[in-house]
Formats: sequence, C-alpha cells, structure tokens
Amino acid sequence: MSIVPAHLLRSVGGGYDNESIAMTAMVLTFACWCKSLEDNVPQYMTILWGIITGTAYFYMVAAWGGFTFVLNLIGVHASYLVITANYSTKLHRAYTAFYIVGTALAVQIPVVGWSPLKSLEQLGPCVAFCG
Repeated sequence: MSIVPAHLLRSVGGGYDNESIAMTAMVLTFACWCKSLEDNVPQYMTILWGIITGTAYFYMVAAWGGFTFVLNLIGVHASYLVITANYSTKLHRAYTAFYIVGTALAVQIPVVGWSPLKSLEQLGPCVAFCG
C-alpha cells in the first residue's frame, strides 16, 4: 500500500476520515482473501472465508468510493493464478463466494447502485467471474 497514490496523498497522521476507515477495510478484505486461499484451510471453510471476504468488501464499499481498487486487485490476482496454472477448486469457490456476496451487498448502497455490474472500471472482475 506504500505505492498507492491515494494512500500517500490522503493519509494524515491522527486523521480519522473516510480514507482512514477505508484503509482498515481494505486490509481486512485482502487479509480475508489471502486466508481463503491458504493451503491448510479445508474446502468447506474456503467458501466461508470467501463470504467473509465479500462482507469485508461491502464494508469497504460503504466506507469509501475507492472500492473499485479492491475489487480489481482481487480480480487480477484470481486471473493471474488461473493464467499461471495455479487454478484450484479453492480459488473457484473463494472467488465465486466473494464476487456473489460482495456484489450483491455492494448494489445495496444507494450511491453505488448497479455500477459494479455496469461500470467499465469493474468489468475485469466480472469477466474473471464469468470465466
């Protein structure tokens, strides 16, 4: 996160604004995503961690407008794993649970609306999901 311009420009020591809340939500989402792909996690827990990741993503959507960064980064990571022949059923289950739960909850935010399904910025993760 030290190279993310939004983090560098908007982070202020002691400030607890939307960006500060969003950093917590962003790290929580990425941590849950990594946990869902760990080797020692049973298959049934992968789906649960995918759902938790989707819920953490919803927290990110509710906190800050930069949620597309999180969605795109997880979509790129999942696509990269498939392209590099690291595909597994865990990846499929975790990404499916994350995308369905996260998108279903994200469209409930009035400001966001249907943009996760209509916006070109978020088309990549949708293509990764459909693929």
